[in-house]
Amino acid sequence: MDVEPRFTTESGLDVGDDFLDTLQGLEIRVGIKIAKFIAEHVKKIEPNELVSTVIGGVVMDNNNKPVTFALEIIKSKDFNIMLSDLELVDMDEYLDLINLNKKINGTN
Repeated sequence: MDVEPRFTTESGLDVGDDFLDTLQGLEIRVGIKIAKFIAEHVKKIEPNELVSTVIGGVVMDNNNKPVTFALEIIKSKDFNIMLSDLELVDMDEYLDLINLNKKINGTN
């Protein structure tokens, strides 16, 4: 997948168009919660020099309902972290990611 970073944030994260498109399509409060959650927990993800990694996360919306998502990330030791894609997933897909040990650790 050829993903050109749209911009680099101060925190050293490169953000791809697909990631931003999904984030912008969300209800604003949910998008902010997901962005904060990722910013707080992305540094804990182990680098993988060979391929991108898909990991799952969950935040609670304003009605206290879970919003589950999958994040595609490229993290190496030498470069910025690349957030290449973000997709909302259903609970079954999120549970599959947990079973594969592909979950962002943390609660929000």
